[in-house]
Amino acid sequence: MNYKIWLSFVFVLAIFAVATSYWFTKTHTDWLVKDVPDSMLYLENWQKEIDGNEQITHPAILHWLPMNCLCRYLTLNHATQITSEGQSNGYHVFQLDTDSHGLGKTVELSESFTTPLSPIIIITRPNGKISYAGAYSDGVRCNTGTSMVYRFLEDPEKLPTRPLIGLDVKTCRCVE
Repeated sequence: MNYKIWLSFVFVLAIFAVATSYWFTKTHTDWLVKDVPDSMLYLENWQKEIDGNEQITHPAILHWLPMNCLCRYLTLNHATQITSEGQSNGYHVFQLDTDSHGLGKTVELSESFTTPLSPIIIITRPNGKISYAGAYSDGVRCNTGTSMVYRFLEDPEKLPTRPLIGLDVKTCRCVE
């Protein structure tokens, strides 16, 4: 009798695991098929949004980690480390439309602004122009070992003048 109960429990647990995996894949790993078709337009839209926001002081690090995105929780530790290093090197740090302890001042995006992917980090030069826009790291775990942004944090005065758009990576993303 206990054998049948145990087997039923294992079966239900397996179904739950498969359903959870399917849900996570459908809602949080869209990087397998989702991309930004025009990365230059993506960059231009972010630049317009930043230029139009008087609350942002440059050079800046801007975190876009929406509350409804599970990938946010994989990225938070990395984002906190980036914030700390960036502040020690003279960056002003902001978070967009969220209020997370340790990620800088909250700045609201304009109501008309939309971005298809998150989490995203934006790093600007002292003149306000974007130097980096894209993923925090390469890899599903969004960790510091595969970070794509640390080289942009050393000295805001020595950032490349040509922006880098870091979207061609496989990382945990939510699709808006």
